[in-house]
Amino acid sequence: MVAFVVIILAAVVSSLVGLLVVRRTVPHDRLARHTDIAGYVYAVIGVIYAVILAQVVVAAWEEYRDARAVADDEATAVLNLARLAQVWPDEDRERVGSALSAYAHHVVDTEWPAMAQGEFDESLHTTLIHELWQAVNEAGTRAGNRDPTYATALQQLDALDGARRSRVLLGESGLPEAMWLTLIIGAIVTVGFSYLFAVDDDWIHALMTASLATLVALLLLLQYQLETPFAGVSAIEPTAMELVRDEIDAGLGTTGG
Repeated sequence: MVAFVVIILAAVVSSLVGLLVVRRTVPHDRLARHTDIAGYVYAVIGVIYAVILAQVVVAAWEEYRDARAVADDEATAVLNLARLAQVWPDEDRERVGSALSAYAHHVVDTEWPAMAQGEFDESLHTTLIHELWQAVNEAGTRAGNRDPTYATALQQLDALDGARRSRVLLGESGLPEAMWLTLIIGAIVTVGFSYLFAVDDDWIHALMTASLATLVALLLLLQYQLETPFAGVSAIEPTAMELVRDEIDAGLGTTGG
């Protein structure tokens, strides 16, 4: 939050410095002669930039919601697997339960802090998911076709794997550099063009320019936050996985034999 405030203040100060330079170097009557034309051009620039920025923010918001949804789906799949394993023989139930507990702890204690730092090296976190697949597969091999819960468990494990992969991809993917460059240049042009209006009152002109710079900076920061869903002031927390971890560790009850 402190960084966001500093960035906004820096944007406002920079915009005001630019305004001061223009008002000190360009005669007021020269600006006044072109105010009407500047207004038409500025309207076009403002609409184009607003449309582009709005589309990018909406797309980022949808990806942010998807990241939150797949995090919840991953936790749900872990809990469903733990519950399905309760009717399995003791050896299989304990092995799968231990693997699920270790997986939940790893996601909360290791993966989430790593994602908050922008680290998404999946090769460092695949051991536990492989062990979980092996435990479920071996349990299914021993049971054969006698217990339909194994088929359901495989479906849940596949859903867990898919949700995990989506979580990593949504956290790692970001806006292309070309698009960021377009947004930043567009912001500079949009704010800078406001210097070309012949406003008689310096304070009123400064207030309008500062307000525009603040709004543009806020929207760019919003875009940045939405495309980094596991970091920043609005980071998605592992709340669902924490609840599942605590429930598994507390014991779900045993009905196996």
